[in-house]
Amino acid sequence: MEILSTNAEGPLAGLATSIARDPRTWKGWQCLHIELPSSDLDLNCFVWIKSVIEAYLPNVEGRTFFCSHKHVYVICKDITVDNLEHIGQMIGDFIKHDHYMTADYRVYDLASGGARFSDAFFRDIEIASDNQDLPDNILNRMQELSMFRIMEHEDNVQCRIGLDQAKVLLVEDDPVTRWMVRNALKHECDLATVSEGHKAFEMYASYQPDIVFLDINLPDANGYDVLEWIIHNDPGAAVVMFSSNDNLDNIASSMDQGARGFIAKPFLKEQLLHYIHNHAR
Repeated sequence: MEILSTNAEGPLAGLATSIARDPRTWKGWQCLHIELPSSDLDLNCFVWIKSVIEAYLPNVEGRTFFCSHKHVYVICKDITVDNLEHIGQMIGDFIKHDHYMTADYRVYDLASGGARFSDAFFRDIEIASDNQDLPDNILNRMQELSMFRIMEHEDNVQCRIGLDQAKVLLVEDDPVTRWMVRNALKHECDLATVSEGHKAFEMYASYQPDIVFLDINLPDANGYDVLEWIIHNDPGAAVVMFSSNDNLDNIASSMDQGARGFIAKPFLKEQLLHYIHNHAR
């Protein structure tokens, strides 16, 4: 469990924006948010909170953010809500016993409550900063999220493309995954596949897909480089990243670089259909 205790607001702002873009991408991820009663708690209190998190989540995939000396966000994967609530209760009991103050905590399932988490984070950061002097990177993220909300609303009132009319491009070197996608979508859309990154450029230009499923690890190219090329040449492109490694950095990097979502392998057919239905142009 990596812990960021200084300048944590910026990285978390980027993460919160990524989560808000498509909460389904964050299936299996939870967030424990602890709101401390005062930003004037002594250093020993913060050291104790850090030690509790390290002791109870030693080898857990995730990251902890200490923000504005008043908020603690623990974002982690494959941890039960009960376990996170237990940690929140322990920290709350300690602060109440030693400082005679109450600390509030809440657990978010990011796959179902990611948008609420993102909204709460930006609200808390704005309040903690007295609504002024926010760093430019956080202001930019707030503006980005606001614009995303407007675009999302506009999309929701438009008619979606029929699945049987959607053109889907799969860029994937693993033959088993290609077969699984082809089998899952054979009656749902028009599907084209390529196995190497350098072939994706020509295929994208000639096929003009409505959505791309793109593997991060290709034999001849980095999937992020292919993503960058697609977004540069077609800013409105809908690209969803594939990877068997669904760590926090892979997911956040994908979303930050313009992907509409992230699917961890092995995948479910419903995940593919969700992105085709909601993101195909």
